[in-house]
Amino acid sequence: MPLLVKARRFLRNLFPSRSVEGELDEEIQSHLEMLTEENIRAGMTPEEARREARIALGGIEQVKEQVREERLGGWLPSVLADCRYALRQLRKNPGFTVVAVLTLALGIGATTAIFSVVDGVLLRPLPYRDPNRIVAVFEVTSKGTTSRLADPNFDDFRDQSRSFQAIAKYNNTVASVSGASQPTRTTVARVSAGFLRVFEVAPILGRDFNAGDAAKGAGPTVLVSQGYWKQ
Repeated sequence: MPLLVKARRFLRNLFPSRSVEGELDEEIQSHLEMLTEENIRAGMTPEEARREARIALGGIEQVKEQVREERLGGWLPSVLADCRYALRQLRKNPGFTVVAVLTLALGIGATTAIFSVVDGVLLRPLPYRDPNRIVAVFEVTSKGTTSRLADPNFDDFRDQSRSFQAIAKYNNTVASVSGASQPTRTTVARVSAGFLRVFEVAPILGRDFNAGDAAKGAGPTVLVSQGYWKQ
């Protein structure tokens, strides 16, 4: 069925007019007359034929209701009627209404927060090429806990590993940044050379970290995000 025809029927059934109901009455009456004529041809009297036709049809009003339910969009008036009834009941009980609204608000807010975390951490892929190939490696202590690789262990792992295309280390911390109108606390990461190569990204301006940045006596090198730079 073409989309335009579906839309026309939906709007027509959504706001039924007298002509639509009149057509429904005529259709049901025509079907009733056909059943009556068949019963008369079978040998029944007109009164018996009409009574049997009504029984076979199952009730005129019941048939009308079934037709309305099967119409495209015919369910909407029933839903609107249920909503109006629910609003009237809530208006009669303001205390219950406040509790119900607060409960729904807390439930929706908690569900949204949980879904946002799950979507960001588990469902949505990382914004890098081949995110399924990015892994994090930790040391396991004798107590069964995990910790980041110590510097000598990381150097051995980087030099001897043949399974990874690029390896780097990082450590999150919070630092005070001064030089603006007032010092601010922000989250920073101390990373090794080649950190950006792991994610196959490059700075928009400036250069990437290199091995010389970690040499003794080298000055500090910093890369900032565009969002932080705009702030």
